[in-house]
Amino acid sequence: MDLEPPWVQVLPANPIQKIFRRGQIGAQLRLLAVLQGEWTPELEEVRKQLRLVAYDSKPVGLIQRAQNRDGSWPVPDSGQPVGVARQLALIGLLENLHALAMQGGHRSWPGVRRGIRAMLAHQHEDGRFPLLYHHHAAIGGLLISLGLVRNPSVHRAAHWIAERQREDGGWLHPHMAGNRKSPPSCIWTTVEVLDFLTRYPTVKIKAGLRAAGEFLLKHALEPNTTTLLPDPQAWDTLDIGSRGLQLFQGGTLRVLEVLSRAGFNPSDSTFKKLYNWLLEQQLGNGYFPRVIGRDPEGDALVTVRVLQVIRRVETTRPGQPSVKTSGV
Repeated sequence: MDLEPPWVQVLPANPIQKIFRRGQIGAQLRLLAVLQGEWTPELEEVRKQLRLVAYDSKPVGLIQRAQNRDGSWPVPDSGQPVGVARQLALIGLLENLHALAMQGGHRSWPGVRRGIRAMLAHQHEDGRFPLLYHHHAAIGGLLISLGLVRNPSVHRAAHWIAERQREDGGWLHPHMAGNRKSPPSCIWTTVEVLDFLTRYPTVKIKAGLRAAGEFLLKHALEPNTTTLLPDPQAWDTLDIGSRGLQLFQGGTLRVLEVLSRAGFNPSDSTFKKLYNWLLEQQLGNGYFPRVIGRDPEGDALVTVRVLQVIRRVETTRPGQPSVKTSGV
């Protein structure tokens, strides 16, 4: 495994060794996937050992001990109508399974398996999960992260949301439709959906990826027109959390992640502007910040996500050998 790959030279400092020495295990596991597109037996063994360590870690233990026997997690649903209680239960599943995924969780973990079964029980026959579009897409992306990319439920979920793409290339935030005949698409809903669909690109779905990417580039750095992360500062929040609206953060980094997976690169002037700006945000210690201008220490997982974008961009420039990347 090369800890000094040529593509990392676009950064003033190489953070790879530091992440392997000090980064949290979830970041280390994801970095393995960035550095090695096809697993060798040796690296597979390293990954297995890291997952065992992650499984025994304190954060994972706290989440799994709180899990109900049916795979769900307790939620404050006292006195709520049945429909609302089911929605809260699904949000609880999304948040806790996402937290486990960030710690290196996989469908091989018993608690994750139970959680996945409980989550899939909420899916409608047509593929829809009964929340808003950005929740639906986040669930689909989470299932892929946990190892279910070939599951029929993921296939149905991907095609259900792909069929709701609008003429402008984006997706609507349903609560903002109101009485307007043609409300604008939602920037961050579109990011979430594209994040899901670029990791499940069937031939039919691929046709809409270009239009979605062009919609995002057209509205780059603008404030959102809906209640989902409407503050323009959302573009500066690179971190992704596991609770509430934190699930849908990621800012400019998140946009570059989905655009690069959709086939965009610095040949587009707006993409190039965003990409160069991102590279300039590296801190003196080699890490990238959770929030631009507000995090002097940086974060290992955010840094790994930046490295993944850099690898995807730099290894697909003209004259560079093509490199197979994982779908994380």
